[in-house]
Amino acid sequence: MRRPLRLILVAATALSLALPAVAAAADHRDGASVKTNGALDINDVYVFEGADAANTVLTFTVNPAAGVLSGTSFDPAGQYIINVDTSGDTVPENTYVFDFEAAAAGVQAYTVTLDGAPFAAGTTETAATIASGGQVFAGLVDDPFYFDLDGFNHFKAELLAGNGIDLSMICDADPDVNFFAGFNASAVVIEVPDSDLGGGAINVWGQTMAGGAQFDRMGKPGINTVFLHTDATKDGYNVADPANDVAEYTDDVAGTISLIRQELGDDMATADAYGDTIAGLLLPDVLGYDVTTAADYGAPLNGRALADDVIDISYGVVTDGDLASDCVASDSSFRSSFPYYGVANAAAAPPSPTASPAASMVPNTASPQVVSTTPVLTWMVAASLLLLAGGAALVVAEGNRRRR
Repeated sequence: MRRPLRLILVAATALSLALPAVAAAADHRDGASVKTNGALDINDVYVFEGADAANTVLTFTVNPAAGVLSGTSFDPAGQYIINVDTSGDTVPENTYVFDFEAAAAGVQAYTVTLDGAPFAAGTTETAATIASGGQVFAGLVDDPFYFDLDGFNHFKAELLAGNGIDLSMICDADPDVNFFAGFNASAVVIEVPDSDLGGGAINVWGQTMAGGAQFDRMGKPGINTVFLHTDATKDGYNVADPANDVAEYTDDVAGTISLIRQELGDDMATADAYGDTIAGLLLPDVLGYDVTTAADYGAPLNGRALADDVIDISYGVVTDGDLASDCVASDSSFRSSFPYYGVANAAAAPPSPTASPAASMVPNTASPQVVSTTPVLTWMVAASLLLLAGGAALVVAEGNRRRR
């Protein structure tokens, strides 16, 4: 492939990570179908050690930008499921299902079943005790996800203006600001003894149901947002079974990573091998965790704590360290006890009407990389943006062709 076209494909890939849709972040609004019901659209999944080290916390959020782009309640016609695989076969041994009643005076009653048997019950915004040990919560919380959109927009504006680009400028916003500061989400949270989960390695994923059919699912952050590029494939991914991920999505993940690595200097064989290795780590899309340890998404991929910087970690992994950070840290004030999330903000700040935050790619500032653009290249990158906004699959299609 000629280098200018490779530059376009890689630039388009990078831009697609940040421009798929309004508030399309780790998994927020990551497909056309899930945008129709924010109450069932999974934002992020977290698994970590409780304040009592003998307990594990299992949780996910829905309602991206709750109160702004989504509502603030749970769907009484849907179901919210936390799946736990304790045997390593991506088939859940423990299935925790939340069912909500319609809101009354701003509060929703709910029940939780474990493998079909009654497990817990409560009302939103108040923690409830589980008879067999542990706690359960459902309600509005501060969204822990963080990302510097302004820095990325600065980079994008310079790129589309046809200027030479030092990718380190993505961290040059003054000041670097978390776009998600002040945003809320709705969370379902369970804390149970490690012994309930087998006491060792587990795999966890969140799942929502509508009308008896799967609506959304997620384990690791950003897989659908980053590696799938059309509405059809994104929607298909959201309703797929993670047990089939390796067979169905390895080429999408490995092909995209290979193209990025080639642009950063690897030969095709090296880049393809690295893409295969990382795809093997990222798929299936379940969040692995050893319940005997403290969670750390970067150690490697061992659960996910609320404050883990998954943007920095993920892009360090995907690019083998060449892209390192979006230069913002968590600004949430987490609680030290259950349910651990920060208290919901009084009012969520409205997003830019054209903003589309997602995982951004930032260079390791120890070795800044410059991409010089020409008017023709700038026009083609702009065209790529339009195609990607509509879900073009150019990058993955080319990656798959090169891997055959």
